[in-house]
Amino acid sequence: MRLLLAGLLLPFVAIAPTITAKIDGLDKPCGSAVVGKYLYVDSYGSGVLHRIDPATNRVVKKVKIGSGPCGVVAGAGALWAEDYYQNAILRINPATMKVTNRIFVGKKPWDVAFGFGSAWASNAQSFSISRISAKTRKVVKTIPVNGSPTCIRQGAGSIWVGLQNSDNIARIDPGTNKLTLIPVGHGSELCVDAHADGVWVSDDTAGSVTHIDPATNKVVATVKVGNGPSDGTRGPDGLEWIPNIGDGTITRIDPTSDTVVDTIPLVGKPFVARTAFGSVWVGDFGGTQLWRLTP
Repeated sequence: MRLLLAGLLLPFVAIAPTITAKIDGLDKPCGSAVVGKYLYVDSYGSGVLHRIDPATNRVVKKVKIGSGPCGVVAGAGALWAEDYYQNAILRINPATMKVTNRIFVGKKPWDVAFGFGSAWASNAQSFSISRISAKTRKVVKTIPVNGSPTCIRQGAGSIWVGLQNSDNIARIDPGTNKLTLIPVGHGSELCVDAHADGVWVSDDTAGSVTHIDPATNKVVATVKVGNGPSDGTRGPDGLEWIPNIGDGTITRIDPTSDTVVDTIPLVGKPFVARTAFGSVWVGDFGGTQLWRLTP
């Protein structure tokens, strides 16, 4: 991309985002989700769900919900989070922040997604995916996978699952619950971020991100990033933001050219990035801070 100024073509220079807030007091902040005017962030270390007002960047309420929650997602008027150590998915009323249902799934649910009328849990130690009906709040299907499922997302008409210690990711057809393994080939495909223009796979041991075309299930490109790339997001600037937990950075990738735009130095262990309220929110999984980065 280049700019035209006074008849001259100038190279495009990326401007690094600004850290507009540092919110402290969260013990290993992990996933986040939006309901209404608030951001909800769970703490893996304390089992607490925090309600954050983005207008003030302050925690306005917090409630203990379980043990080891990390992934949290909004859907069907509720929040859904995993209770990692109790092998359950929690349905939470966002107004009261109370757990209304505890749905037992497989062993060590790593993450949760919502789509197609269901919540989906990736059971890391049962090597399976649990599909939970939002209406009945019961498991309606258990889908075995060949590998340890980790991050799980919905996008491009499917459910996508990262598989740790595997050369593949998994794609689930929500209409049939059929699972397709897609070869990536980097030994451990930790996380996925799915969009209509591509699925970005964080290859955590290879230090790279692989772009998959959802129309063909084929690899488009592999981009070298930082150490230990993890759970990324599509930022409000249209770039793919990948936190690198191993070296405390975030890599921004241009999804149209599969090139690195820049690498943003942080501190600690950035693990999960989410987009909300015109910013990207990233938690220090080794500490107590949640960062708000605004492009």
